[in-house]
Amino acid sequence: MANKMGCWKWVIVGSVSVALVFTIGIIVGFSLQKRTRNDAETHPGCKQDGTCRSDADMLDYLLSLGQISQRDGLLVTWYHAANSKKQMKAALRSNIMVLEADVTIEGLGTVNETGVPIMAHPPDIYSDNTLEQWLEAVLASSQEGIKLDFKSIKAVGPSLDLLRRLTEEGKVRRPVWINADILRGPNMVRSTEVNATQFLALVQEKYPKTTLSPGWTTLYLPLFPNGTYTQTMMEKMQELVGALPQKVTFPVRAVMARAAWPQFSWLLGQSDRYSLTMWQATSDPLTVDDLLYIRDNTATHQVYYDLFEPLLSQFKQLAMNTSRKQSYYTGGSLIPALQHPGDEGLSVEWLVPDIQGNGSTATVRLPDREGMILLDVGLQKPAAGDPVPIVRTPDGRALTLESCLQQLAMHPGRWGVHVHIAEPAALRPSLATLATLSTLGRLSRPVWVGATVSHGSFMVPGYVTGRELLTAVAELFPHVTVAPGWPEEVLGSGYREQLLTDMLELCQGLWQPVSFQLQAGPLGQSPAGVVARLLAASPRATVTVEHSPGRGHYASVRAVLLAARAMEKTRVYYRLPQSYRQELQADIGRH
Repeated sequence: MANKMGCWKWVIVGSVSVALVFTIGIIVGFSLQKRTRNDAETHPGCKQDGTCRSDADMLDYLLSLGQISQRDGLLVTWYHAANSKKQMKAALRSNIMVLEADVTIEGLGTVNETGVPIMAHPPDIYSDNTLEQWLEAVLASSQEGIKLDFKSIKAVGPSLDLLRRLTEEGKVRRPVWINADILRGPNMVRSTEVNATQFLALVQEKYPKTTLSPGWTTLYLPLFPNGTYTQTMMEKMQELVGALPQKVTFPVRAVMARAAWPQFSWLLGQSDRYSLTMWQATSDPLTVDDLLYIRDNTATHQVYYDLFEPLLSQFKQLAMNTSRKQSYYTGGSLIPALQHPGDEGLSVEWLVPDIQGNGSTATVRLPDREGMILLDVGLQKPAAGDPVPIVRTPDGRALTLESCLQQLAMHPGRWGVHVHIAEPAALRPSLATLATLSTLGRLSRPVWVGATVSHGSFMVPGYVTGRELLTAVAELFPHVTVAPGWPEEVLGSGYREQLLTDMLELCQGLWQPVSFQLQAGPLGQSPAGVVARLLAASPRATVTVEHSPGRGHYASVRAVLLAARAMEKTRVYYRLPQSYRQELQADIGRH
């Protein structure tokens, strides 16, 4: 009997235990479900697809929320200096997409310095809002992206510790940008920048899952002579961030950007991780034309615009007008002027103009297509006066380069110019003509200047020397893409190792884009890896593969062309007759 009672006792205890565990499970499950639902309500539209992370791309995040319709930095809206509790609450009530706020240390530089990160812009060193309070409020009640601007290196470490803790707790489910001016920039006499080495090291150590926003300190005085960003400034920044894993957006004072566009074009070309954020001070005399120039010379996802009204609305209205005439930097990439981001290089066609008549009355006509216009340029020596660069056609007709370009300037559509120097003596006069027309605003298209060059192991008489090509470009008109090729006389065995080595040595250190000109026939006789090696010379390097009927039928180079495309699609161009280009496209379609 005692044994039976003991058994029943354990049965009852076991049943109660099971019921208790079941009840606890229901409560925990309900709590987790409620927490998940609350998280979804706090972050409606936020999906677990990689866009709701502190290191997510800002455009991808806003696109996933339905706040923008496409990956276009111009669609993003900003709230400045959301620092005090009053400013923060006003920002949270707005429909702004990204909150920008300033972080410093409470009592910085005084006996009252506490080490606590607060929300204030110098010279303020006190605030009614700590960074922790700010983040708790913003993360609990909004979807806005976050940009934190650090004015002191002392604020960086403790702020990143706080961000990391909140991120590990699952509260930071949106992009976070970490901003600081880490290099001395235009017109700055005194050093006020945040220590670059310490700033970048702290981000890597404490909060690497973020987007970096490293900038330059600047000074701009209206009505006074002002300098702008220099190539040295770009190269120093690239040395600092080039090897880092994060996405990087460089804050740029917009009023100085156009004058420094050759430098920013170079910087953007160094990595697909890079973008620019244009900002404006209240007194800056920024113009819509300057902004449109920046817009025309970048892909829509490459630039954010943090600007004041009414300028921003005026700019947006014109920028979205697709029928507007655009103005391109002559030394820029073919993207986006002729090649949409992500499109193949095969989408760009090389066109040969048709010259009607001869001499001063000659006119130039183009095929009814868009692309790069190939101009073979020689030199005409008149009875009196200086020699004149002329464009020659295969049938012997000629037109001065200046007249040809002046007529082309009136031609609508998307096109660029590839000036091929056929006679060494025509190099400097041609560059002088290009420089003059550019200064007059009549050459707002991508311009390539190329020649078959003689250098090192491919030293052949009768061609312009490689050094002279680069020197003349640097001295007369540096804002071009350089397009050097090898003499046909040295290509009997293809593009041998020494030919590549010497060409790469010649072009090493150029800040201009380079497009290496390859003949398809010799490329087919070359060791594997020629195209890859040339493209590896620089992030801005491209290759142009050329073939003409005089060198053989399309079938003779079909395998070579397909192999070049298989190696790289966007940075390999094809200078082919239209029929060959169509056959290549058909072959690609079949494969």
